[in-house]
Amino acid sequence: MDKRIIVATHGGFSEGILSSLHMVAGDIGPIECITAYVDKDVDYQVEFRRIVSEHDYSKAELFVLTDVLGGSVNNEFMQLLAEYPFHLITGINFALLLEMSMCPVEELVESLPRIVSAAREHIVLCDTLLDRGDEEDEGNSF
Repeated sequence: MDKRIIVATHGGFSEGILSSLHMVAGDIGPIECITAYVDKDVDYQVEFRRIVSEHDYSKAELFVLTDVLGGSVNNEFMQLLAEYPFHLITGINFALLLEMSMCPVEELVESLPRIVSAAREHIVLCDTLLDRGDEEDEGNSF
């Protein structure tokens, strides 16, 4: 079985993160981006439904990554989860996309909880990592 990854975000964020992925990892498989709500003539609810309804689930696992929980892009895909057997992950960051794209499809579904958890660890308030002489920051110095 193959995998198909779709990055769906508000505006051009999806194009930017996909561009970064290609710069770091090269062309590593079928990853598509949706730049939602940039064209007023497109009914994105219809477009999202078309994408998940026309996908051949017997040939490839479908993974949709969105930018923000509670955002319109994620909410539209959430409504489709009851009808179609795809995987929806929100809060995309580069670490998540990189690991998902490099993970073999045979391991990806089972590894998703670990991958999502690891991606969360890449969100860090870095100034708290510096040793500024504060006693409470002692365990976080380099």
